[in-house]
Amino acid sequence: MRTLTALAVAIMLPSGSSGETLHGFPADTIKSVVSVLPVWPGHAQGGAGTRPGVAPEGSGVVLPSGFIATAWHVIEPANRIDVRMWDGRVLPATLIASDAASDIALLRVDVDLPGFEIAPPPALAAPACAMGNAWGLGISVTCGVVSALDISDAGFNPVEHFVQTDAAANPGVSGGALVDANGRLLGMMSGIFASSGDTNIGVNFAVSTDLLIRVADALAEDGIVTYPDPGWSLANPGRKQLAEKAAPVISALQPGGAAEVAGLLPDDLVTHVDGRRVLKPRDAVAALSLLPENAAQVDVRVERAGRQITAVLLLNGSPTDEPSAEALGDCPHPAPVCQLRQAVFLISSFDPVASATRIGPNLLVTNRHVVANQPDVVVFTPDGPRDGRVVPSAYAGDLALIEVDGLPTTGIIAELDHEQAAIDETYAIGADVGSQEVRVFDPGALIATPAPGADLGRVHVTSYMQPGVSGGALVNKDGGLVGINAGGGEGRYEAIPVADIRALLSLRDDPRATEITASLGSALADCVDAMDALDVTAGQDKDLAALADTCSATQNQGQLLEAGRILARAGDFDAAIALHGQAVDQVPNSLNARISLLVSLQLAGRFSEMTHHARRAMELAQDDPQVLRFAIQSGVWGDAPELAEDAYKALLQADPTQAQAARRFIDSAPPAPTRQ
Repeated sequence: MRTLTALAVAIMLPSGSSGETLHGFPADTIKSVVSVLPVWPGHAQGGAGTRPGVAPEGSGVVLPSGFIATAWHVIEPANRIDVRMWDGRVLPATLIASDAASDIALLRVDVDLPGFEIAPPPALAAPACAMGNAWGLGISVTCGVVSALDISDAGFNPVEHFVQTDAAANPGVSGGALVDANGRLLGMMSGIFASSGDTNIGVNFAVSTDLLIRVADALAEDGIVTYPDPGWSLANPGRKQLAEKAAPVISALQPGGAAEVAGLLPDDLVTHVDGRRVLKPRDAVAALSLLPENAAQVDVRVERAGRQITAVLLLNGSPTDEPSAEALGDCPHPAPVCQLRQAVFLISSFDPVASATRIGPNLLVTNRHVVANQPDVVVFTPDGPRDGRVVPSAYAGDLALIEVDGLPTTGIIAELDHEQAAIDETYAIGADVGSQEVRVFDPGALIATPAPGADLGRVHVTSYMQPGVSGGALVNKDGGLVGINAGGGEGRYEAIPVADIRALLSLRDDPRATEITASLGSALADCVDAMDALDVTAGQDKDLAALADTCSATQNQGQLLEAGRILARAGDFDAAIALHGQAVDQVPNSLNARISLLVSLQLAGRFSEMTHHARRAMELAQDDPQVLRFAIQSGVWGDAPELAEDAYKALLQADPTQAQAARRFIDSAPPAPTRQ
């Protein structure tokens, strides 16, 4: 269940920044918000007799039509739904229909309720208040401002068009109202970002009224929402293109689809959909989702070879059509990629939310760091959770095998015969922590294949990954399995190649299988515990040495890098360099490992040792400004002027603005800093 919220406190809003008198919106506004009290199987119902905060509760907003809109995730598991109104009455509610893609559900009660007035489009930084059933304590209000508009990639839902606010939000406000200073509806509260301790950090999201009313009207009339299908797949542009214009690029066209019929071509940059500027693929999904249910056409503007072209896409969907995956925005990617979602499962083990990929009738593979020292795994299938067990193997890398009964008999099994030569555009498939569902993330390109001779080498890509995706599948555009997602960041991500899955399977019969599995799993758990327990401000040399030894024993790149960063922050640069060097030796083509090592060497003032690693990083990423800055710095202070000049030439192409500052640094460099 996603972390979502409601709010508390006053109805007072600042009317301006010039010291004007505070004012509140009409008290009757609260009558248009209800508490939603679902009855989930195995859970108590919120309300009288139940301690606040221990039962599933949410909120709902009364629309002008008289229907109540709430968040689908609040009532999805429920076998009964009640609502509590402003005057304390509790009434049974009927579920009219729902749309999982936008996380919106429509309820009805047998009394007339006052509906919200819809607010005009808000301005950035305009006052805003969230109203909802925070922690099951009843409807309360917290206030802030509109932080951002037109958010389409928060990662909660397949279809998103959010208003972002810093108005404080807590569990129970899901489905509540975001209102303006006059109490008019700006949106329906849907999700929050929170810290690891569930602390609200002021990054909260409400479904815009544009999307809310569009979806609610369709649900009330037809019981289903149909989104237009343009017949395209969109990808993020490359770094060089982003330096000129941010816009999604058409990566594939459906034969006979609306985009192809309209004359659009692969590699066209989509800059506007229905007059809305789009920067990313999900912006285009949002723009299409806001079109009226019966829209017959939509104007799309693209850029091709520097020319602006406007095309009219004829939309042939109808409310009675069964929506396709692309039309729902559920998976706006090539069909073979979307189909492979059936081979990926959400699991919970040492890592409470992660992924696993099916490679046999009763076999899954995930990352070793996902299971660590746990012998058991919970696998979430369409028919409910299943218990799985970790199968020992003498394989030493970041993979673990899971055996589980009860997987779908008709489900897809990922094939292990894919060749790396076929890698081009790749997609990560895995669990979305926000929605707790398996999804396909935005595609990317190949950075590098495993380095020759690296026993535990990885596939390196720009395909987006986020927490929860570890253990999922990295596939090419034809749905061929490239590897198992292992994580990363800063636009650089990694996967364990298919060849290692074969090794994992073949080493099950090795006599050391149980010993190696237990040893590496325990080392992982011990390393995580040591990192969590360490107080880097305490200056405890023994604890630092123990952390270095414990995490080195994991032989796991992710733990080596994280522990090394902690040691560097604590000032133990030599230990940090040792761990980061171990990660580089294990995965030589990992840019993340090289950059971590470069940072540690830089902090230690060991600039001459940086030059080799900076040049290797340049070979892997000639257009990465961060890599090029390290190369220039190490070349100047590490007595390798030719390296600095080579990096400067590359930076001229990658980022001319940064190149100007780099030239000044090369020509008039200050003395090299001493060890920090």
